[in-house]
Amino acid sequence: MTMLKRVTGTYNQAAGTILPGFMDSTRLMGINTITGAPGMNFVYGYQPGQAWLASQAAAGRLSKDSIFNSQLQQTYTQTITVNATVEPLPDVRVDLTMTKTFNRTYSELYKYLDTPGGKPGFYNLSPYGGGSYNISYIALSTMFKSSGSGSSIYNTFLANGPIISKRLGLQNPYIANQNDPTNPNYKKGYTQYSQDVLIPAFLAAYTGKNPSNVALIDYSNQTITGNPFKYYTPLPNWKVTYNGLAKLPAFKDVFQSIIITHAYTGNMSMNGFYTSLLYQDLYGLGFPSFLDSTSHNLVPFYQVPNVTISQQFNPLIGIDATLKNKVTLSFAVRNSKTESLSLIDYQVAETRSIEYKIGGGYRIKGLKLPFKVFGATKLKNELSVKLDIAYREDQNSNNYLAQNIGITSSGQKVIRISPSIDYIVNTKLTLHLFYDRQQTIPYVSTSYPITTTQAGITLRFIFN
Repeated sequence: MTMLKRVTGTYNQAAGTILPGFMDSTRLMGINTITGAPGMNFVYGYQPGQAWLASQAAAGRLSKDSIFNSQLQQTYTQTITVNATVEPLPDVRVDLTMTKTFNRTYSELYKYLDTPGGKPGFYNLSPYGGGSYNISYIALSTMFKSSGSGSSIYNTFLANGPIISKRLGLQNPYIANQNDPTNPNYKKGYTQYSQDVLIPAFLAAYTGKNPSNVALIDYSNQTITGNPFKYYTPLPNWKVTYNGLAKLPAFKDVFQSIIITHAYTGNMSMNGFYTSLLYQDLYGLGFPSFLDSTSHNLVPFYQVPNVTISQQFNPLIGIDATLKNKVTLSFAVRNSKTESLSLIDYQVAETRSIEYKIGGGYRIKGLKLPFKVFGATKLKNELSVKLDIAYREDQNSNNYLAQNIGITSSGQKVIRISPSIDYIVNTKLTLHLFYDRQQTIPYVSTSYPITTTQAGITLRFIFN
């Protein structure tokens, strides 16, 4: 019977607006009780948009000083964390975690201009905004597949482009489903290098979603709280622990404890996006309307430098066992993968890593020595002996969209052997002997193999 043991959640939201040049005064709780400005909603956290600013200007509450040059500044942060613990079976524990972090900043100079020959009034000058979006995510369908040039995932990514472009062309009333004049597989303004095409095509291919219904970037809400990626919702990560194996008849006479673990952590992030100065929405329809003459793409409201999907099994399978004769054994397989779409140089970078690690330890009490140590031939306290052996493969590859080629840019195989001995001589003195050897074998000829060896004895003495 599934038992939900615990659920905790936190929701934090912080927002702020700095509006220099506000000429009205405040009397009670931030409100001018005579004029009612700036309004109860503003006092209790409302983040104003352009319509609110225009209303304050029309009411004569904003400075018209010609030398006024202080910028309106707004910030917004939203953080959501949910944790849950489930015990679906005896001795099985599942810990679930889901997170979301969204940040935005915005600044502009909202200034009165009365220039000769111009129309006097307030103007939005030098608007600039930015932000980031990070969520826990699941992309298991591509975790164990290569995504290099020529792979099924990369080819799916390329094939998704025309599908996304057609969806965008149908939605955008400025385009009215017109084809691109140089490539009829794409719609006008949404070519194979359009950000609005590449991001959904990338996320659909590298998370195993259908390009016909994968979420698109949303430009409809351009206020400080508007999230262009709001349709990419967070998904839970998990950690599974099972400690009932040692209770079974086949193991209970030999093992004191056996703990099996499995954990998955996935993340999707759009970091450092910022507003495009050339963005236009001519009739306020919520879609871009300005076609860049160089790229032949519609200029999006936000420029997103990169999109990253990272996931790891830490571990894929992990076993920690303690025998009744005080021998400890451990085994773990760890796997990680990170894929990043760069919209600056149009490439997909992939980093893959897999590690195998085994270890063992033994505690000995009353060990007889062939020679005297600290005046005795028999150790009074416990001696701990440990041995860890690990093998790891790392590989980095880059796939260039323009050339449609992929290269292995770097990578290595790492073998590590680490035995150690620990002995507590007394309450003040601890003895530690160690040996650590690591050999690195590179994948590419531009790097050379490296072997490092460290060994020594450490004495730790505690003074009263």
